[in-house]
Order: sequence, then C-alpha cells, then structure tokens
Amino acid sequence: MTFESFFPFIFFAIFFLVAGSFVVKIFKHGGFKAAMFGAPIESTVGEVAGGGGKLMNLSLKVHRLGGGSSEKAIGLEFAARSFASYQMLPVTLSKAEAQRLSQLLQSALAGRNAA
Repeated sequence: MTFESFFPFIFFAIFFLVAGSFVVKIFKHGGFKAAMFGAPIESTVGEVAGGGGKLMNLSLKVHRLGGGSSEKAIGLEFAARSFASYQMLPVTLSKAEAQRLSQLLQSALAGRNAA
C-alpha cells in the first residue's frame, strides 16, 4: 500500500475529528454562537447598529458569558449582513480587557488620547 491510497482515509479522518470536536462544543456550551465564544451565553446585554451603507447592515452585540471563568467574561459579536451573506466575528474579553475597552471608548467620546 502506498501513501496515495491512504491519503483519502487520513484526510476524512482529520476532517471528521475537527468537525466532531466543534459539534461537541456546540452541545457543551448550548449553541453555535456559544461554541464560537467558547463559553455559554448567560445573557445578551444589548446591540448597537453600525453605519454600513445601504447594502450592508453592521451590528455589535454585547453578551455576558457564563461558565465561571473571568478569562471569558464578555463576548462581543460583530455581525455584517447583506443580501446574500452573513459574517460573524466573535471576540471574547476578560473583565480587565472589557474595562480597558470601556475606558478607551469613554476617552474617544471625550476627545482625548488615553493611549
């Protein structure tokens, strides 16, 4: 037997291993979005619509994540929707990182540099 004859088996084994681990995360955390954050979504705090023009809608949702870990306390969901597509980018922040982001946003509103 040559490597070429084993390649399809190896390829599909790796594919099913990766897909299977993601399916386990979906059931473990309670949904697709929670699996993307790596923690269950405790609640959705709110949503802000962004300016995306006429063809695209942009939004930012803020989620409180569960699981008891301070490393995964806040989830930010950036979503871009258009006629034929949907893209979602999950960002997980610790409490300290979320507080730093809040400070940066407050500084931007006040018009000063907080770097």
